Amino acid sequence: MYASLNDKELWIKVVEGDKHALSFIYTQHFPALYNYGMKIHADETIVKDCIHDLFVTLWFSRERLSITDTIRFYLLASLKRKIIRSLKPLYVPQLFDQSMDKADFSYSPEQIMIVDETEREQQQKLVQVINQLPRRQQEVLHLRYFQGLDTKETAALMSLSVNATYVLLSQALRFLKKHSDKLVTIIFWALQQGFGRLR
Repeated sequence: MYASLNDKELWIKVVEGDKHALSFIYTQHFPALYNYGMKIHADETIVKDCIHDLFVTLWFSRERLSITDTIRFYLLASLKRKIIRSLKPLYVPQLFDQSMDKADFSYSPEQIMIVDETEREQQQKLVQVINQLPRRQQEVLHLRYFQGLDTKETAALMSLSVNATYVLLSQALRFLKKHSDKLVTIIFWALQQGFGRLR
């Protein structure tokens, strides 16, 4: 039933008090939220607590929620704020909105999700190339391709202008092309695979 609804229709059901709709959203988006949260702060307990708190807050404030037609963007943005707030006592004042040095956006072969054994060597090279990118460039790739956000949503989540986001994305893609040689095709295939698995 819920799988046939678009994001706006599903969100309206939550606003109207449908617990099953919220449970469906949780199940659908937990893997992406967990993955993104762990890249902001590599403490599983904090990330899971923030995700849990996010959904509890959604439920108890449902009547005040504004309608959204992009649930994933709303959840990722909300989770990022919650994690940052939870870390303020530890990291004041250097929140990673100003610097990505505290965020771990490095990737493993498993996260790139190239599963063919014959491509293992290319897989390792791809991971090495992506992990050489500056943290902000890794984040823009992660949000744009792995999380499937559009450029405007990515810009909002990263507190950047759309133009600055395009520039950052372009720099990241140019770096990948320059340093990957014959890996260009597999890079984009892998990014799309990663996005598909996380959706």
